[in-house]
Amino acid sequence: MESVTNDWLNVGSNSLVTGCGRTLTIPVAVKNTHSKEREFKISISTSFQQKEGMIEWIISLEGKRTIEITSSGVDPKNLETEFFVKGDNLTTIPLVIKTPRGGFKGDSLKLTYFVESKDGLNADKGTISITLMPVFIALKTTVGNELQVSLDLSNKSYKDVDEKRIEGIENPENEIMSIVSPKDLRGYVFVETMHPDRVGFIAKGIKGFKGLVDGDIKFEEISHYLTPKPAVSGLELGSFVELIDGPFKGEKAKIMSIDKAKEEVTVQLVESMIPIPVTVRAEALRVLDRR
Repeated sequence: MESVTNDWLNVGSNSLVTGCGRTLTIPVAVKNTHSKEREFKISISTSFQQKEGMIEWIISLEGKRTIEITSSGVDPKNLETEFFVKGDNLTTIPLVIKTPRGGFKGDSLKLTYFVESKDGLNADKGTISITLMPVFIALKTTVGNELQVSLDLSNKSYKDVDEKRIEGIENPENEIMSIVSPKDLRGYVFVETMHPDRVGFIAKGIKGFKGLVDGDIKFEEISHYLTPKPAVSGLELGSFVELIDGPFKGEKAKIMSIDKAKEEVTVQLVESMIPIPVTVRAEALRVLDRR
């Protein structure tokens, strides 16, 4: 069932994906298409699909007075509120959902809403689904310790799993799903997790860990770190380079041509008696200067 948009009712997104510990606000806009003031009511029921039924979500309707419930798979609750809309006016009631601090990938909440006027002239309904997925967060580190912090964090996350198992938790999951330590980024490490509030606790005490950066990191912001750069990236015609591998290791040369498809570079040795072109792998070069 799609979210409703018509001449008197407009409800925001009907399908959302977000992380744990987040607050979502979905506007429920009700327009009184008549000239006289009229009374309306919003009713919302909750249902869940989640690994642990006791995980709680907080849902509220924030009109002139806020109606709030804490609902879970084992104790699903409903909420409703009534309000007046002046003639030919629009009133927006924010529907606010606070996702649980921790959950499991794919856990979801379905909200079924029914909006009606007390005079029976308007009535409509729809659903909103919210699915929990991992988020990326950034950790600050001392410059030069990015990789070591990543390794230590990974080790501590596995110890955390062992400790949960000792405490009697069945099939505990690792809070750290992946760690990205980009070679070209100094002072930061990215972590994928379902429990962002737990990462700081696990990282506490790790040498070089300086804290968490507020907010989530969009995957699009770090995806380029996951794609290897072509070996010829940064090489230009006329640049002076040093050969760092192969039979001419240590020789200085000038780039004469670049084959991007093969990732090969043809250079001319600077100190050679005879200027013979030599073709080498791009990885075998270190840029000295560009002319």
